[in-house]
Amino acid sequence: TAVNFQTFNSYTFMPNVPCCMTQPPPEKDTEVTMKLILDTLPVLEVTFFAMNISNLLGTFSPIERFYLGEPGLNKLGMMGENMAVAPSQEACIHRLGDRMRLLKEKIDARNKGRYFKYDVLSPINTPLTTQA
Repeated sequence: TAVNFQTFNSYTFMPNVPCCMTQPPPEKDTEVTMKLILDTLPVLEVTFFAMNISNLLGTFSPIERFYLGEPGLNKLGMMGENMAVAPSQEACIHRLGDRMRLLKEKIDARNKGRYFKYDVLSPINTPLTTQA
């Protein structure tokens, strides 16, 4: 979650994280100029491709199922029809869900009153699977 769903925030501005460089890096700091930086960045088509890939990786699927969530948001339930789950595995999944709810409560308490809330690794945003 922390890797995929935050990529679009950084990768949409190519100078932040260029997907490739068209020239070798400079040997000395004194050689760095604005022209060198601009000449090193990828061409528009490569930039556009990288932005689209990061958008795809950074967007939840409309059919995404989450470990936690409201019944209305988790339409298929935690263990859907396409998952083969033994009773012992189901108990483990429910224990994991209980622990994740406790962690969510701690994160929510820390976020109270904060201007920038930290919710990247909140259990509410943890997908059960990665679907495309």
